[in-house]
Amino acid sequence: MSKISLSKVIILLAVFLVFLSCSDDTPEEIIDEPIVEVPETPEIIDPNKIISINTGSVVGQMYNFWSTRPMINQTRFESANFTNSLDHIKPYVKSYNLVRVLGGRTDDKNNFYKGVDASGKIITDFSGLISSMRGFMQTGFKPRIVLDNVPWDMSGEKIVDTYGNSKPPVDYGIWRQYINAFLQTLINEFGMNEVKNWRFRIATEPNYTPSHWRGTKDEYFKHYDITVDEVLKVIPDAIVGPGNLLTEGVATWRTEIIDHCATGTNYATGEIGTRMNFFCLSYYEKIDQNDVKFQETVEPYRAKLNSYSQFSDIPFDIQEFGILRDENKKRGLSLSDATEFGASWYAAIAEMAYEYDITEIYDWGQESTDGLATGRRNVTSMFLKMEDGNRLQAVDNFNGYLGVIPVVKNAKVYLLVYNHNTTRNSTGSKVVYPRIEGGLIAASSKWKMNEWTVDENNGVFMHELYKDVIAAGVANKTTSSARIYGNRPDDYFEDGWKTVFDANKSKYEELAKLPQTVKGSIIETKDGNITLKVDLAPHSVKLIELIPQ
Repeated sequence: MSKISLSKVIILLAVFLVFLSCSDDTPEEIIDEPIVEVPETPEIIDPNKIISINTGSVVGQMYNFWSTRPMINQTRFESANFTNSLDHIKPYVKSYNLVRVLGGRTDDKNNFYKGVDASGKIITDFSGLISSMRGFMQTGFKPRIVLDNVPWDMSGEKIVDTYGNSKPPVDYGIWRQYINAFLQTLINEFGMNEVKNWRFRIATEPNYTPSHWRGTKDEYFKHYDITVDEVLKVIPDAIVGPGNLLTEGVATWRTEIIDHCATGTNYATGEIGTRMNFFCLSYYEKIDQNDVKFQETVEPYRAKLNSYSQFSDIPFDIQEFGILRDENKKRGLSLSDATEFGASWYAAIAEMAYEYDITEIYDWGQESTDGLATGRRNVTSMFLKMEDGNRLQAVDNFNGYLGVIPVVKNAKVYLLVYNHNTTRNSTGSKVVYPRIEGGLIAASSKWKMNEWTVDENNGVFMHELYKDVIAAGVANKTTSSARIYGNRPDDYFEDGWKTVFDANKSKYEELAKLPQTVKGSIIETKDGNITLKVDLAPHSVKLIELIPQ
């Protein structure tokens, strides 16, 4: 028998396969048999881009640091229109820090002090205080009280500084009576069991001379000691602390108040030390400086607190916070950035806040016109999904403001991944590879993945608003306060922008929502871990949720 060449065999086999593929008699089981795809060659992962996360390496809790707001004028709570407008913020705001409640204001509100009678007893009228505080308490928010500006008539010659009266009282006997009467009024109205749980801060930025304190450093220490002493006479369990220290270059002193409270002679009691239940700073970023100064700002205060055992574990807060200036050194009324820049900055701040055990950050506000969420507000929505979970250690070799906050909560794994660049026009996109392992991951071979994103094209409406307003011919302001991309568009635009906003409001409402960019994707573990590839735009935040299946 003659031999058949290999080429002929191949041709006959190909014809036979074509016949089978065209035949109507193909067996049913062949049609239903699953197709097994040959896996692609996995991409080579740069080890310097891996973030190693072990679900067993818990470093702390994802505690809520974002739920208190400062409020300059508590009389606004007398208006039902104002209090009703706050309903939409209640999911993420729990408390208000009420500033300049005692008087001494440039607007002459809170003028409760009416002088002294012939016997030297003070005369007061706290009816306005009660009216405001009743309205406040009906909202369900919790108050923190700032005992800051001294009433005008207690400080001698009237000198109006930036924020009102910054002078200490002439007669501390009168000041003690006033503090006592103020606290007794609150206790009589709301009860000791309620008021003793409020925080009382003594002054605002007392190292900012003369804008907030016209006295010397030692005069402030005296003021603090005497005020604390009187507060404790009325409320023995009171929660008290010094004013939030300014951290700008113009600050006239810094950590010395901690030393005074730890080892100094108390001006009121003559004993060593003064009660300090919490400590706080102000922190404001300036985009024009192309930097994030949080770490270098808080580090010396954390170190000083840790140097005294009695203060190492007290709450350490940032009680004024925001982005003070834009890239053009313009300030405006906005204290935030309403774009993806502000969002990625806030995520970077959050990781540093946990690193330095910052207990709370008092936020001026994260909304824009008509309460629309900004990018930073949408990052807070991400925080809420992770709140009270266990933060995990994340090991990486990254430089700059690129990172992840990993959390385990209710058997789910959350990864808040962020990329922040300090210049708005940066093109610094990044790719990172979170690698999650540990017992929780090994317990399930399949995981469902959801993802939410904030970047230039997700969860931000301000770019579209600017485009529409400019197209409508509305001019931008040229004043020193013409701040770009703040959460108040009238900082930047002349009259007319609101008409454009109202005409397109439904579009902006949709753009302002936090979008889900991945829904229900199934991921399988490999070699006992999950390794994800995450692409990050120059200013972006992603929340990844992994649910065991």
